Amino acid sequence: MTKIQIILIVLSLLVGNLATIVFRSRLAYRLLAVFLFLTTTFFVLFPDATNVIAHYLGVTRGTDLVLYMALFAVMYAFLLLYAKVRKLERKITEGIRSRAISDAQQVR
Repeated sequence: MTKIQIILIVLSLLVGNLATIVFRSRLAYRLLAVFLFLTTTFFVLFPDATNVIAHYLGVTRGTDLVLYMALFAVMYAFLLLYAKVRKLERKITEGIRSRAISDAQQVR
């Protein structure tokens, strides 16, 4: 095992632990974090496996496959965060409206 493999596995473990702490009440997210940790560890220990999978899927290099998957993961995360921000904005707007109406009725 090389030094970079050890570093990458330790970093993956730290991120996985952080994810289980952050998502402590969401079992699906915690299971996803464990799955990502195991997948990352597998690909770090067996880097040629990405090439095998990539060739099976019709991609030239394993690095390209990992890049494509990371791109879609980032896009999904961005859309998820955007949806959550929009939901929070709507909640805040509704709260401010109800407070304004309540204050206006009390002034009368």
